[in-house]
Amino acid sequence: MGRTFYTNTIYGTVPDTDVHRIEIPVRCEMESNKSLELVIKPQVKNVICKGYYNVSMRLYQSEGFTDPITLYPHEVDLHSNLHVELVVESADEELRIFTESLTASPSLEDTNQRYNVIHHGDRRCLKGSSGVWLLQQDDECRQDSTLQDHPVTDRRRQRLTFHVVKFDHFHEVYLSANVIICHNSTSPNRCTQGCITPRLRRDVRTSGEELDTARLSEGPIVFRANRHSDILAPVLVVILGIMVLLATLALLIQKEYYRKKMAAVQQSRNNCS
Repeated sequence: MGRTFYTNTIYGTVPDTDVHRIEIPVRCEMESNKSLELVIKPQVKNVICKGYYNVSMRLYQSEGFTDPITLYPHEVDLHSNLHVELVVESADEELRIFTESLTASPSLEDTNQRYNVIHHGDRRCLKGSSGVWLLQQDDECRQDSTLQDHPVTDRRRQRLTFHVVKFDHFHEVYLSANVIICHNSTSPNRCTQGCITPRLRRDVRTSGEELDTARLSEGPIVFRANRHSDILAPVLVVILGIMVLLATLALLIQKEYYRKKMAAVQQSRNNCS
């Protein structure tokens, strides 16, 4: 009593026929008051092949971008930053990558809940006097105040840092990016236009302005449990230790007090006798 049984049979069939080569009986037994939970993680696409080049999005441990994160779920604190690199991997140095949008969401399937880190292309590309491409923010297009662009010498690469975001009632977050790949020979193009909001919409040439687009995703990023309890535990141990020490000291003082009092009483009796 109190148990549920499931039985089934697995067949191995020759393709395109009804001929069975394998037959495996399966029996599953579980208690009636138990429940099973199946968690399915969305499939992220952090690398996409595009003919003679690849497009990728990777997270790094620090803004030095030398220590890529390879194990997921990736655990972070709510006060930490995310370091994201978007790259078009090709030997053609005339290619360039442009991030049209970058969003955070509790699920790759959830289109209702999302946070825009970059929207409508939140950057303008300027070439400094040293030849290094700099990324200048447009105040009217800025979506996230913590967003930081790292200067790069290779326009096939973009590096971003921003504060991690968390959604209520969700324990994880995913990143999604829409990127555009252009060629410098078509300049000016969408990659050189920077931010274009609906209010600031300009005419955009569509003939040869971009080679391709890609949608990349990465995650899940999960959050560590509240560390207050981790900090509180050793503090409580210290407080408890101090209390025990004070109690022991009080007992010793009390014992010495009564010892001296009894000695005084005994001395008084001896004097009377």
